[in-house]
Formats: sequence, structure tokens, C-alpha cells
Amino acid sequence: MRKAILYIRVSTDEQAEKGYSLKHQEERLRTYCYQQNIIIAGIYKDDHSAKSFERPEFQKLLSNLKKNKGVANLLLFTKWDRFSRNAPDAYAMLNQLNKLSIEAQAIEQPLDLSVPENKIMLGLYLIAPEVENDRRALNTLVGMRRAKKEGRYMATAPKGYKNTRNENNKPIIAPSNDASFIRKAFEELAKGTTDIETLRKELNKEGFNVSRSQFWCLVRNPIYCGKIFIPAYKDEAAYLVKGIHEPIISESLFYDVQDILNGRKRNVPAKNTKREELPLRGFLVCKRCGKLLTGSASHGNGGKYFYYHCQHNSGCKERFKAKEANQLFINQLGQIVVKPKILDTYYEVMSQLFKKDNSDKAQKLKNIQADIDKLNQRIKNAQSLMLDGELEASEYKEIKASLQPQIEKLERQKVQTADGADDYERFLDKGFNILKNIDKYYESADLQGKQQIIGAIFSEKLIYEENQYRTTEPNPLLPLISLSGAHFKEIKKERNGGNSVPSYGVVPPRIELGSKV
Repeated sequence: MRKAILYIRVSTDEQAEKGYSLKHQEERLRTYCYQQNIIIAGIYKDDHSAKSFERPEFQKLLSNLKKNKGVANLLLFTKWDRFSRNAPDAYAMLNQLNKLSIEAQAIEQPLDLSVPENKIMLGLYLIAPEVENDRRALNTLVGMRRAKKEGRYMATAPKGYKNTRNENNKPIIAPSNDASFIRKAFEELAKGTTDIETLRKELNKEGFNVSRSQFWCLVRNPIYCGKIFIPAYKDEAAYLVKGIHEPIISESLFYDVQDILNGRKRNVPAKNTKREELPLRGFLVCKRCGKLLTGSASHGNGGKYFYYHCQHNSGCKERFKAKEANQLFINQLGQIVVKPKILDTYYEVMSQLFKKDNSDKAQKLKNIQADIDKLNQRIKNAQSLMLDGELEASEYKEIKASLQPQIEKLERQKVQTADGADDYERFLDKGFNILKNIDKYYESADLQGKQQIIGAIFSEKLIYEENQYRTTEPNPLLPLISLSGAHFKEIKKERNGGNSVPSYGVVPPRIELGSKV
């Protein structure tokens, strides 16, 4: 009497796409056993791919046969592709089953393997599914590559995006709630004021959950500036294409960050004291020894009090309250009053300069685009020669591979040249509003903003003495737009005096504070 173990297998994809089912296979096998008077010794059901025999139920089946010899002499399945889709593995497993005196047989594709010629048919039954698998994988690869070249992102949306569908019901990615974190990450990195790991930890505290390796990949991914990466394939080099999704950041910002990460660009950050109570630290020098002042807090009378003080000379006792010095600086900023007529003239001059700059940029963009068109035309010409048989395919690929990086470099130059070309009026308006109300802007600014304003006005260090500030050299623009010609004499006199340190009052004693001059 023959005893059989029934083996049933279906993958999730096969069940969904081709309608295979475990129940249908079991019914076919049971009917066959009934008709052939075969006793069913066991049933094993798998829902895994047949690319290998590392399937849970099949391993249990094999272990049972090894432990209980004689429990069955047949292993039945409906078709050979239920048994395996990998010819070399299948032959190896058949040899292993033969050693256990088990005959493997497909009831819908029966073969007497004792006949040598039937092994040819077995090879066809086993290779056909393997070829189908390879063809499906190749079609998937080609399809996804084609979709990428069309600018579509086909995988699971990266952090900052979500998978959705457009008006034509085609898959697309769109910015998610995390997009603001992505934008902030790139903007902060572009400033060069913090290292990438410190920034990642700060963002995590704000609710952006991202690991170290994930964050590094994130800031390197061109998907966020609207680009799709096409990986190298065979003789085709890797390159970028414009995506159809909405970018979270600009291309220029993305490339600025890449330059900083690659060490090709070093941003010099504003001096950062990391203490809101000490915005002038890093800008003040000691009136006694000329060394840079530092600042710190002291505890007393139940509170915390901040001081600017000198620490470079043990004999130097320069020390004064930060609160009073900070307020005096704001007061003196408020006494800088610009001349409206001069400011209007300066605005007009700057506008003309920006217009000329825009015109120069427009010409430069035109030249860059002409170079891009020329290189693209060369690729098209090479393609035509290849199609006409005058150029080998390998030669065409070599030409394209050499020209494509040049095109990408020019595209990047185009983005960087065009960035900000049309926004000069907005920047001018903002800048001139700051000049008109510089004390208000300074007082409401954060620590970094305060220090940027100080650095913009005073190119040299400040000296705090007798309840006023003086410096060797302010921004040369400031006296031109805010002080009268008579005052420059006072500067000359003061510089020619006997002071050991040349001085320039932020607001000189002889100027009528608060008046327009």
C-alpha cells in the first residue's frame, strides 16, 4: 500500500494575481489519492516563495521524513512549480528524497524519473517558472527605472513625504507633517553654525524622530529638492532627473548643504555666546589691556547677575554689569537717526545695482542654457549616428557618460545663478526698514540676530567706557547716511587727540540725539 505526504504551496502574490489557493490544491490531491488508493500520511501547507527550500512547513516535512523513515513513500503536489522554482535546488532536493526512499511526483505533470529522457521534461517544468521569475523581476526593474526617469518616486515615501495619488489616480509623494523639520534641518546646516549630530538631537527633542544613520541619509537625499536619483545600470551611468513631486527645499539650499558636508564650503557663523544675557560677548575689548572681554554669571542676594569682565590679565580688574551695558547699547542704537533723503538716494542706487546684477545674471543664465542645449544636442547627434549604424552602441554610451556629468554641473550652476535673482526689492525693503528702526529690530531679535546686527555695524571691537561705547571703525556706510559733514571733523579731532585707543562714538556728544541730521 502506498502512503503519501501531501505538499501544498502558494505565495501571497500568486494567490492574489493568479487565483491559486491552498484549498483548491488540497481538494485535487485528496481526490487523486482516493482514486489511486493512496493513504494520506500527512499534509503540509506553505505560503512562501519557491525560490528556495527555506520554507517553514517544508523543513518540518523534511525533518519528519528523516526521523520517521517509512512513514510515507510518496511526496505529492499538484505541479512541479509548487515543489520548486529553482532547478539546481530542485535536483539537489530530489536526490535527498531518493536517499530517504521518497518519490516526488506532480499529479498534473507526472514523470517517471527512472526513464532518463524524462529528466529533460523535468528540467523544462522547473526552468520555466525560474525564467518566469527572472522575467517578472526584470520587467519590474525596467518598469521602475522607466517611472523614475519620468520623475516618479515609486518606493515607500521617505521621511518628510507621504504616499498618495494625484488627480489621475497615479501614485505620487507629497510633503507630510514632517516637512517643516526637513526644511529646518537643511536651513540650519546651511548656516554652518552647528554640527549635524547636535542638530539631529535638537530636532528629536522637538518631535522629529530620526536615527543618526537615517539623518545622514536624509540630508544627502536629493529627493527633497525635487530630484530623483537614477542609479547606474549596466553601461548607463547614474544621474538625476527632475521629479514630478513638490520639493520641500530649493536646489540651491540642497547643494549648499552638500558643499558644507563635503568640506568644500565653510560658513563663518556669527559669534555665538549661547547666553541671551550676554549678546555683546565677543565684541567687547578691555579698555585697560585691550584684550577680549568675556562674561559670566554671579550668584548673590538671592539672584543671578551677569557681568562682562576681563580674564586675560591677572592684574586687570575690568568688570561691569551686563544688564546696564546691554541697555545702554540699545539706547545708543535708538539715537542713530538716518537722513531720509540720503536713504532714498541710497535705496535708488542699490536698486540700480541689483537691476544690473539681475541683467548680468540673465545673460549668464542664457549662456549656461546655451551650453546645456549644445551638450544635449551632441548626445542626440551621437544617438542618431548609432541608429544609422555609423557608431557602435558602446561608443554612444561612452559619449553620453562623459557628457552627462557636464550637463548636471551646468544645471547646478543655473540653479545657483538664478537663486534670489528676482527678490532684491524684498531684501532691500527689509534691510532699509532695519536701518530706520535699528534699535527696535535689535531688541526683538534673538541672540544670533543681535550679534549679526552688531557685526554689521561695527567691523572692529567695541570699548565700554564712561557709560558710552566707542570703536576704532564702524561700518563706513553708517556715517554717510546718518551724520553731518561737520561731525567728521569731530572724528578727526578725536583721533588726533591723546587717547591711547582711537575712538568713535556710536552717537557723539555734540550730536543732538534723536534729531535728524
